[in-house]
Amino acid sequence: MTEPATELLLRVNGIQAAFGIELGFDSQRANEGRADDPYRQANVSYSLLQRRNGRIVRHTLIDVGMGVVPSLLEFEVTHGACVVHDVLLTHPHYDHFGQIDWLSMALLRNGREDQPRPLPIYATRACWEAGPNAIFRYLAERSDFRPVEPGIPVVLGDLILTPFAVDHGPKAPGALGFVAQYGKRKIVVSGDFLHVPDEENSLLFEADVCFLDANTWHPAEWTWHQSVLGNLRLIEKWKPRRTYFVHYSGYEDRNHPNHGINGPMGRDRFCRELHHVAGESDIQLARHAMLLGGDTPWPD
Repeated sequence: MTEPATELLLRVNGIQAAFGIELGFDSQRANEGRADDPYRQANVSYSLLQRRNGRIVRHTLIDVGMGVVPSLLEFEVTHGACVVHDVLLTHPHYDHFGQIDWLSMALLRNGREDQPRPLPIYATRACWEAGPNAIFRYLAERSDFRPVEPGIPVVLGDLILTPFAVDHGPKAPGALGFVAQYGKRKIVVSGDFLHVPDEENSLLFEADVCFLDANTWHPAEWTWHQSVLGNLRLIEKWKPRRTYFVHYSGYEDRNHPNHGINGPMGRDRFCRELHHVAGESDIQLARHAMLLGGDTPWPD
């Protein structure tokens, strides 16, 4: 594969599950979130950034749920990222597209000559119709919906993004993950999922970095989300160089009152427990605003 003319960075705009921290809920995780900064409890989202000579020349945003626009405003202050060139949506749940209205209107109004208008939005047709186009019917007036299908790559600058189908239940039609290829680098973003129908797909193997939905510690299939323990099998199979877990809430772990892990954990304890089960695999909990290629090195 040809060496790109740019460098790639990946920012994690948010790591939170659907409801972030909950009002009035007494748990180590919720109390920790309140003490940290409730305004940083953004839903899971990523920015893939192509940079040339220190300047961001393409910003591809994956998912834009609650709290993501404030996270992007923070990123604008710290790194000058004030343009979004493309938006990709994984599935039609509100915690993954709820602030697309705010984002698209802001980009329409800002008057910047380098901002693409209308805003390109990539998703399956089923996702678009069940989610953004159903809730924000007027969004089509200020965006450019571009349907995608599993297995058919989309080229965005030096990035090649290939969607793959995931099963996130009957209320998430058209759900996807994405494989991002950038020169020799490969990143897997699972989106929310319980199963990957084609988990033998060679494209999913041996990624540099893999981001996986880990909503609970223990398997809880009725949630249509994957768990920490359930993901260990996929990590062993796909063999990524590094795995990051996102979307952790831990609420359903209360169904295990006789187990040591029986509810939402704070970050420090989660990381300690993760160390015990990771074995030789490099598995970490993702952090809000972490920047791969910036403050966090890519795996060697």
